[in-house]
Amino acid sequence: MKRIVPFLFFIFFVSTIVSAQIDFGSLEDEQIYRPDRKYNTWSLTAGYGPVIYYTDVIDYTFFPSSNMKFGPSVQLAKQLGRAWSVEAEFLMADMYGQKYKRYFEGDFRQAGLNLKVYINQLIFNGPMRDRWNVYAKLGLGATFFRASMREQGSERLHTMGDIFGGVSGYPTNYSGWLESDYLVMGYRRNGYPAGETPVLEKTGREGGLVIPMGLGARYRINKSFDLGVEATLHNMAGDNLDVDMTGADNDAYMHASFSLTYKFGKKNKRHASWTYKDFNLSYERERLNDPLAYKLDSLRRQLEQLSSISADTLAGDTTFISKEETIRHELFSASLFFDFDKSDISERSHRTLAGVARFMEENPEAKLTIQGYTDQRGSADYNIRLSEKRCNNAKKVLVEDYGIDESRFTVVPKGDSELLSDTRTLAPRGVHLVNRRVDIIQTNY
Repeated sequence: MKRIVPFLFFIFFVSTIVSAQIDFGSLEDEQIYRPDRKYNTWSLTAGYGPVIYYTDVIDYTFFPSSNMKFGPSVQLAKQLGRAWSVEAEFLMADMYGQKYKRYFEGDFRQAGLNLKVYINQLIFNGPMRDRWNVYAKLGLGATFFRASMREQGSERLHTMGDIFGGVSGYPTNYSGWLESDYLVMGYRRNGYPAGETPVLEKTGREGGLVIPMGLGARYRINKSFDLGVEATLHNMAGDNLDVDMTGADNDAYMHASFSLTYKFGKKNKRHASWTYKDFNLSYERERLNDPLAYKLDSLRRQLEQLSSISADTLAGDTTFISKEETIRHELFSASLFFDFDKSDISERSHRTLAGVARFMEENPEAKLTIQGYTDQRGSADYNIRLSEKRCNNAKKVLVEDYGIDESRFTVVPKGDSELLSDTRTLAPRGVHLVNRRVDIIQTNY
């Protein structure tokens, strides 16, 4: 439990960030992740912060009151899509802990490989407010350390006999140790001159497996740099970090760090971890297994064919009989249809707009109203903006590609306020398309 409590403080901090979200209607194209597009995916992170040890020889429950140790860390990460990354990590620090008038000291070096998942990418489909990413990580590494046990005050090295001598049947893991051996790891245990505290002779570092489990948050400064905070609990597979091998639990240590991340790559590209889910792509994938997709596509083709026919047939807006007497004056109209959450003009819609442009050229006095609509999914404000984008994109084609005077158009975005098909009371999944459209209507004759 004492190892988990620091995590709870960190989770509380992270939860204050998670509540923030972005308006998806304001996203730029570069912020939306598409698999066929290249993004920056490599990053290098340098961090520094306190290391808190959870071993048998400590006199605190959560945080040490003195002799706090600090250490640097370096992480090289490769992003795998939006939500996942693989990270190589190196960490080092000095060690200290005290209890029962004795203390251990030393240092360690750790290297490992971690798998990171960005929690907000899975839950919220992108960064929070385009500034925050929150992640969890799990890994496997190896730690290499040296440590020694000493008596407080005299600094004398403890031996096995000092701690466990004369105590029969006391369970320890000091297999192969003599009572005269010094309690050290990564140093020679015996063979020193008698009568004084020796200068320890280094041997190979003691090694062991470690499993890092961490939480972190990053703040995006710009396309190249992030600031971060992270807390990682490193669980050891052994109980010898403090040279006291009598406890029931394996040793562990917590590293909390503040960091700076540099994102490699082109300055005009985003890092993949700072992009958002492409909802249109997801929608198209879901449609592959949708039994109503065929019916929807068929309806869409029929509607587009009808709109193309109307643009061709209604371009001549006067019907004559044999006496060349005008019987009825028809108003010109045409419709464009759009994919879910999109405002791009499709190839078929371009052909429809070509018919609209021809009508405008043949009828120089004609004026048109461009009315935009959306389906019911999304907020009212977002749908108004989306319908306005659709209207403006249609007008842009007519003005820039065909040279029609902009003053001949009136744009009226209506969002989801006037549904052609009420999908809440009718077929919810079959006729959304008819609501995602732009109607172009002649307003004078």
